[in-house]
Amino acid sequence: MTTKPSEQLAKTVGEFLHLIRTAADLKAIDVFVQLDLTITQVRAIFLLAGEDHSLLISEVAAKLGLSAATAGRTVDRLATLGIVERVEDPEDRRSRRVSLTPTGQDLADTQRELMWDQIREFSEALPDDVATALHDALRVALDATPGHLRVQPACTSAHERN
Repeated sequence: MTTKPSEQLAKTVGEFLHLIRTAADLKAIDVFVQLDLTITQVRAIFLLAGEDHSLLISEVAAKLGLSAATAGRTVDRLATLGIVERVEDPEDRRSRRVSLTPTGQDLADTQRELMWDQIREFSEALPDDVATALHDALRVALDATPGHLRVQPACTSAHERN
């Protein structure tokens, strides 16, 4: 039984992403460990980094699959560390909106920069002909990607600013 091209591609892309992410994540995790952050707190940071507006704490809870109480404690800890800020919701004074502070944004950007460093290192290690062929194949695939599968970058990183 032959494997479908889409299955072969999924396996190869998965291998590639694992290679890149493992190295980057190992470096990034040190930053989170130094701050003594839990996985839930890290998830909240990246959730907020991916939003273009502040979220209600109840929205953070829903998007992360947490109870309101757990989301509240998560936000409290991140606020204490200066990673997020809470402000009164102008539409409902009983509710609080939460967003990343510049420190929190820098934290999310750092992880993404580490990822880009790994991608550059991988790319530079390839022979030119392989790098060109991979670039051309990925460009065709990206150009053929339907709009509903396209996601805007969550953070502006140095590679995008340059």
